[in-house]
Amino acid sequence: ADQTERAFAEAARHKLEVLIVLGGDGTIRTAAEACAETGSYLIPLPGGTMNMLPRALYGDIPWEEALRNTLADPSVKALSGGRIADKQFFVAAILGAPSLWVELRESMREGDIVGVIEKGNVAFQKMFETKVQYLISEKMSGEAEAVALICPLISQEMSDSDEALEAAVIDVESAGEVIGLVTSAAFGEWRHNENVFLTRTKRVGVQSSKDIPAILDGERVNLGQSAQIDFVSKAIKVIVAGNN
Repeated sequence: ADQTERAFAEAARHKLEVLIVLGGDGTIRTAAEACAETGSYLIPLPGGTMNMLPRALYGDIPWEEALRNTLADPSVKALSGGRIADKQFFVAAILGAPSLWVELRESMREGDIVGVIEKGNVAFQKMFETKVQYLISEKMSGEAEAVALICPLISQEMSDSDEALEAAVIDVESAGEVIGLVTSAAFGEWRHNENVFLTRTKRVGVQSSKDIPAILDGERVNLGQSAQIDFVSKAIKVIVAGNN
């Protein structure tokens, strides 16, 4: 991850007009941060496991076809996202111990048995150590196992032009419920679970008595004991096919 950040930072210093990236959502997130600093345009092509951002932008097609369509009829699109301190996300952020299950799921997908065992032990140990206290508004606050923030482009219930993040407050009582939620293939499945409360917001504050683990676009970060998440209206400029 550090090498990837350094590579994109070096590319950004060359003041590129366009950066084409083939990778997963985490790699694309890092590239997008670099482009956001310089104003470069980004073409994020699917080269990972989930590819949620490229799929939303170009459809469920191979990267070669997505690139060919885009170069044939390029169109600029301003993409919204979220920001936590100096980090941005463009798919979703999952805050709290259940985010550790996302890493476990990816190890399972990749057939990494050692990783499954190690991350599974950590996830079980931390799952119910402490809850995340959240503040969405004066009338909407509390504590939960996890809080997820979903960007408009990815949310099944929002238009990509909506000026807010979709917040999912996840409050469960057993490990089985956590596994059932976090291993869901799509965020849309969460809407039918009685342990998930959904709303829209431009800002969320979270805090905990211990460091808060988080996943930003599939990438693990540590937020410390408190953090503020803000909606960013025009976070990055991407190039898509004009007929998308």
